[in-house]
Amino acid sequence: MSLSGKKITLQSSDGELFEVNEAVALQSQTILMEADNIITLPYVTSEILAKVIDYCKKHAETPKADDRAAADEFKSWDRDFVNVPKRTLFDLILAANDLKIKGLLDLASDKVANHIIHNLTEVEQIREYFCTD
Repeated sequence: MSLSGKKITLQSSDGELFEVNEAVALQSQTILMEADNIITLPYVTSEILAKVIDYCKKHAETPKADDRAAADEFKSWDRDFVNVPKRTLFDLILAANDLKIKGLLDLASDKVANHIIHNLTEVEQIREYFCTD
């Protein structure tokens, strides 16, 4: 899939500008509703915005439904994408929620939920997991 076309500029909370293809940016329902030349994202740092853009680029190139090998590679990419430190994962969840990127929100939330289900058995462990100081 070619991602050429109109460019949209996104600005992170720390002032960094990211120019992305419209097809990539419009995976966000928040950006879809914006009409500005530069869309400022006051709650998303440049580090997290770069990761969100990577996710959106990959998902703008969705494999054909009948290509099982590509679909398996895509799922593997998603698993690797959320294999990040806890703070980054939580920031991805907040950014996906703020930008209304359902696929990313689901993916990152599933990672947290699976970690809790498979690794944390006591209430205190769960409290500690969510304490991000």
